[in-house]
Amino acid sequence: MLDLGCGKLRYARYLAGKCDHLGLVDSQVQIERRQVIGNCHTTVKDYAANSWPHAEVYSLEEFWKKTRRRYDFVLCANVISAIPSRIIRARTLRSILRCLKKGGRVLVVNQYANSYFSRMINSGKVIAHLDGYILCSVRGNYYYGILPEEKMSRILAVCGFKVIERWRIGQSAFVLAVAR
Repeated sequence: MLDLGCGKLRYARYLAGKCDHLGLVDSQVQIERRQVIGNCHTTVKDYAANSWPHAEVYSLEEFWKKTRRRYDFVLCANVISAIPSRIIRARTLRSILRCLKKGGRVLVVNQYANSYFSRMINSGKVIAHLDGYILCSVRGNYYYGILPEEKMSRILAVCGFKVIERWRIGQSAFVLAVAR
């Protein structure tokens, strides 16, 4: 299994117990910065190495270039909607496509609505971009894409996936797909 956009390893703990090999992918900054994970002040790389001997950690750039391992399942939770570039999205999705085993599946989850999005859009501190907004704040600029399941399904199809199922639960959109 592969957790693309593993962040603070929220889903990795569950996935690690369900597979023989766990791939973890995130930005170089995210996997190397010290943070609190599982009540420890550590990095993603160190936590994974100490907790799951069957795990391998990749930066996104490493994943694009050198992932040779094939996966049965890829989880991509709240990642695609955070990428403010069509080119980077496509490159990431095509890399997922290449790393899937025959019959392997990808589950893409995106939050597409919440009251924070509504407040942000109406704050006057946003710039419309791609399928979402760039929020300009004193802490920096942040991108929030709004990708309901219909739109995410179209993006996946363009990148070579066949959508098996799509659904919504609450404010999240889910799309399950396989390689064509």
